[in-house]
This record gives sequence, structure tokens and C-alpha cells, in this order.
Amino acid sequence: SDYSHLSSTSSELSVEEAQDPFLVSIHIIADPGESQPLQEAIDKVLAWIHPDLPLFRVSERRACRRRRKPPKGAQPALAVVLFLQEEYGEEQILQLHRTLQQPPWRHHHTERVHGRFLPYLPCSQDFFTLAPGTPLWAIRPVHYGKEIVRFTVYCRHDNYADSLRFYELILRRSPSQKKADFCIFPIFSNLDVDIQFSLKRLPCDQSPVPTDSSVLEFRVRDIGELVPLLPNPCSPISEGRWQTEDHDGNKILLQVLGGHLSVCLGDPRQLALPQTL
Repeated sequence: SDYSHLSSTSSELSVEEAQDPFLVSIHIIADPGESQPLQEAIDKVLAWIHPDLPLFRVSERRACRRRRKPPKGAQPALAVVLFLQEEYGEEQILQLHRTLQQPPWRHHHTERVHGRFLPYLPCSQDFFTLAPGTPLWAIRPVHYGKEIVRFTVYCRHDNYADSLRFYELILRRSPSQKKADFCIFPIFSNLDVDIQFSLKRLPCDQSPVPTDSSVLEFRVRDIGELVPLLPNPCSPISEGRWQTEDHDGNKILLQVLGGHLSVCLGDPRQLALPQTL
């Protein structure tokens, strides 16, 4: 494999990489005048897990753009799932669920699930979104353990194995859980919260649709070593930032880290963003 000579084990990561809560973040590009309400809506929801967790940055395009209507039943390729402690009580979880049903949030679709999460929740999983071309959001209660922020990329059935190798390469680590249709990469962990990145393999008859108004960003170190191994062209878009695509056509931003801890652990919302998604 072209990936074989690169480290993919967490034990070989630097302290900065292993303890960087912003190793993965999401940038959302809104139409003019819409960034503030979208940013506030995201921050309000994330505050249920941690009051200061700037994993999402919303910026604005210079001008509105016309959108192509997605195919019926299209599956957005990117989702964010928040796992909340059940011990906080029924009312708090239901309150957050109600928040996601109010503007600017909108219901996207509901999926049936096996069994029941909790007696007061139905046998289904509701997914919500903020705007066209942005990630899906969902909440789930957890009965034990810490609260979790999980980024999920839905992969085309035939591309799942290649996508797994691609993200192992980008993240420089192996998944902690791995199944034929699902895997989880640990990103960051402390006493209160886990941040995870996961891949979900879609059935053969489903195709993921790239979220054209949002993009995943990953912090990397050796861009010169990385670029020749990527499956698609990778080009610089600004100082220290490169853009490429995964096997399903999802745009990926790579932020090249400097050698200082303050750079490694800085707030991603201080970074300049491309306007051309």
C-alpha cells in the first residue's frame, strides 16, 4: 500500500497531535447576512456539551448563489452527532430536541432504529440541518461514559475501504472501533468530553451528496510527505492551507501546523476562510 510507510498509530503521535481538540473542525459558508444566526445556533447547541468548544466556524460568501435541488432521498455526506448524558434528565434532552425543531434549524429526515434509546424517545432518529449544503445534526442519549461530539462522513459503498485508508493517512491514526460498515477514530479526550471522527458505509443503492456549503478541515504536519499519497490533486489556497478531495468528492482543507504549541492549540475560528466553496 502507498500508505504503509506512514505512521498510523496513536502511540507515535506528538503530544500536540494527540491532545489537539481542533484536529478536525468544520467550516460553514453562509449566504450574506446569515453567518451570525447560524454561528449562534451552533454555539448554543454545542454549549450543552461544553461552553467553549469552537469546532465550527461560519463565514459568508460575497454573494448569494443559486442552488441545484438535490436528488430526492439524497444523503448529505457529513453529519454531527451529539451524545448527551442520560443522567442530566429527560427534560434537558427533550429541551435540546425541541431547540433543533426551531428556526434556523429545520427537520431533515427521520430514520428508524432498532430498539428504543430511552422510554421517552421514539424508535427513531431525527436528523436536523441549518441550511442547504450543511451537515446533518442529531442527538442521542448515552447511559454511561462521557459526552461525545462525533463527526461522521457517509461513504459510497464501493469507496468505503479507500476512504478508510485516506482518513487514516490524514489523521495519522487507526480507528479504535472498526466494522465492515462503520469505524470510529478517537480525536481528543478529557474528563468531560470525547471528540470522534467516524465513517459510515452506505448501502449500495445510496450515494452521499457532498455538503457544498461546508468543509472539513484537518490539521497536518508533513504536507510534502502527504501530497504525493493523496488520491486527488492537492493545491495551496492560502499560506499554510491546502485543499483536496476524498474519494467521494468531499472537499477537504488541510491546515499545515507550525512548530509551536500555541499554533497547534489555537482557536480555528481565528483562521482565514476561502469564500469559494
